[in-house]
Amino acid sequence: MKMKLFIAGMLVFVFGTSSTVFAGGAEPAGFEAMQKQLQELKSIIELQNKKIGQLEKKQNAIRINGAGGIEAVGISDEEFKEKFDQNLKGKIGKSDKWLKDLNFKADYRLRYEAFDFTSGSPAESNARNRFRMRLRYGWEKKFSPDMKVGFFLSSGGTTDPTSTNATLDTNFTFKSTVIERAYVLYTPGWAEKGVIDKLTIGAGKFKNPFEKGSSKMIWDRDVRPEGAYQKFDFDFYDGDNVDLGGWLTFGQFVLDEDGSSQGDAELYAFQAGVNTVFYTPFFERPADLNLSTSWYNYNDYAEAGNFGTLARGNPNIDGVAASLDANDFSVIEGYADLTVYPYGKPLKFYFDFAHNLVENAPDSSAGGQNIAWALGAKLGKAAKKGDWQVGADYRYIEANSVVGAFNDSDFGLGHADKRGSSIFAKYKLTDDLTLAGTAFFVNNITAGTLLRDEEQRRFQLDLVWKF
Repeated sequence: MKMKLFIAGMLVFVFGTSSTVFAGGAEPAGFEAMQKQLQELKSIIELQNKKIGQLEKKQNAIRINGAGGIEAVGISDEEFKEKFDQNLKGKIGKSDKWLKDLNFKADYRLRYEAFDFTSGSPAESNARNRFRMRLRYGWEKKFSPDMKVGFFLSSGGTTDPTSTNATLDTNFTFKSTVIERAYVLYTPGWAEKGVIDKLTIGAGKFKNPFEKGSSKMIWDRDVRPEGAYQKFDFDFYDGDNVDLGGWLTFGQFVLDEDGSSQGDAELYAFQAGVNTVFYTPFFERPADLNLSTSWYNYNDYAEAGNFGTLARGNPNIDGVAASLDANDFSVIEGYADLTVYPYGKPLKFYFDFAHNLVENAPDSSAGGQNIAWALGAKLGKAAKKGDWQVGADYRYIEANSVVGAFNDSDFGLGHADKRGSSIFAKYKLTDDLTLAGTAFFVNNITAGTLLRDEEQRRFQLDLVWKF
């Protein structure tokens, strides 16, 4: 366009000056007709310039800036925002109010699982091959800088607090959906004083706040406590080579409420931890050390009826009463993990120890079996496409050491009175798809007395999508 205007302008200039040359003499034949054509050309050029100017004034263009954001071209940011908001409201009405700060999360897992038993007893369980699936989805809505509400559904049932799996079985019948989480989180800004980095107050049914300072020896990762908790996060010191933080968590959880003569069952829990991030001369990235201690006081949980059908390795055979033979559970736990970065990959070691302080079972029912411990290691982190992770652990969980209802349900046949090891590997096929495999080799501790002497072998192969 600019080149055409330049050529046309030169023609006008040339022929315009030529007319002055011939002003004093006779004009050549046809020159008058040429001047008329040039005047018409000038009029066309002026009209085009006018239209171009009008278009430049009227356009409301947008473009993508270097940071990946949208910015206005030709109008002010205020005018652009106003027009954008008007157009959005015209299309979705008032939906923008509840869509704002609404975060959707979901994952879907397909699992193949095989079992094998090695007792040699004619009464032993048969080998099994089963397929399972897990679907979890929900929303978290931020209503203000201080307040969040979450609501999540999942596959699974209402009788097992340690599993959200649905088994592919029962002649194509439909699978159930349950409330996995429904909670409110309050993080008041006024609490951020001094070394207190954040205070979180939660209520409802929520993700377990005690997982950070604990292992699967105590908590299956599907468990969702009910009640309330308060968690303080601390920032004690930030230095050039060392950062020191910590946390303090209190939990008041409802276990069983039915008004029976045995009383209601509750769990009162406490956890204190210290996190240290420090540089060493051996690795380019800083090491990360967590140390924590927890106390879990299960009030009246072991009484008849309050634990329901969830003894799960905690003996109930003394014949004296229908209560668990341990009588009570007041579990103290010490936990430590260390993460270092050899060759740029995270390598994490952990150790976990627990002791039931009030166990009082008779010798015939695993009396004195009140200790549990575990150790393990993980290498790598499966975060994005091409990432991998491998790991292994060993656990020794005596019969009356921890509450069997809530620890790992995949360890052998699950829960307490178990000893054995597991290995696993993960690989990210894409950013959203993970392939994983796990193998468990587990024996019963009280073999030959309370339980059958056998090794339980379990193999799992998973495909997990996150979206």
